[in-house]
Amino acid sequence: MKYFKGCLMTLIVLIVICVIGYLIFKNSVISNLGSLKNNVEMNWNKYTDNLKKRNADLSKQGFKNDSIRYYMESKGKYISLSECSKELEFNEYKINQFIIYDSLERDLNDKMNSNLEIYNQAVREYNVYRTTFPNFLIARKNKFHSDFNYFDIRYGVNNEKIMIKKKKLENWIKNGGPYPE
Repeated sequence: MKYFKGCLMTLIVLIVICVIGYLIFKNSVISNLGSLKNNVEMNWNKYTDNLKKRNADLSKQGFKNDSIRYYMESKGKYISLSECSKELEFNEYKINQFIIYDSLERDLNDKMNSNLEIYNQAVREYNVYRTTFPNFLIARKNKFHSDFNYFDIRYGVNNEKIMIKKKKLENWIKNGGPYPE
């Protein structure tokens, strides 16, 4: 009987230790996910602040091209800046195409590119941490944002190859077939 009680006590202590370990791990994962998510959102806000500044500077300069006015005023009003979206990325691609060689924007372009690199790094860290086992189980249970999108546009350079590759990749995802190169 002493042997049975000893085994039972050992089992209970082991279960308690495992539960406490799980709760500590869970709190750590939730804390890390929250921190990484806040980092992504903070970097996105820095980028959108620069985007708003760029748009204000462009509207002060006056538009030489009606297409810029269309993408900044008409399309820009309906695109949310709260998160990275395909519509925003395409709109920025078009605006960048029209002002690509504008030397007045060169410093701001460098600053925006730097902000986007930092944002994309934060997105990578969050997405990798969230998709790692067993973190994704805890993240899904606690309703963390599934994945953040990368922003592939680079300001001051031609992004046509990037956009063509994205369209091929989206088509491949939708229709299947051989992987686009």
